[in-house]
Amino acid sequence: MAMDEYLWMVILGFIIAFILAFSVGANDVANSFGTAVGSGVVTLRQACILASIFETTGSVLLGAKVGETIRKGIIDVNLYNETVETLMAGEVSAMVVSGCPDEETC
Repeated sequence: MAMDEYLWMVILGFIIAFILAFSVGANDVANSFGTAVGSGVVTLRQACILASIFETTGSVLLGAKVGETIRKGIIDVNLYNETVETLMAGEVSAMVVSGCPDEETC
């Protein structure tokens, strides 16, 4: 199959997406629970449990909508029917760059 040569890009994209989702989720949790834990309203353990439940629930319930928005609302994937590898490389590149902390290091 012709797409077997691009399997490495799919795997790399999955790894980058996982790391990016983990770091964005950690930032969301820090913003959401930082004050509550700091003031002593909830313990760190309670905050971690609540964050795990709600971050997972949110990603399961809304993840498909995010994917649909990217697929239909941001780019027209039909433009890349003949050059799928270009779309794949662009998506992986966008994920890598979105994880950069500032312009100087990327």
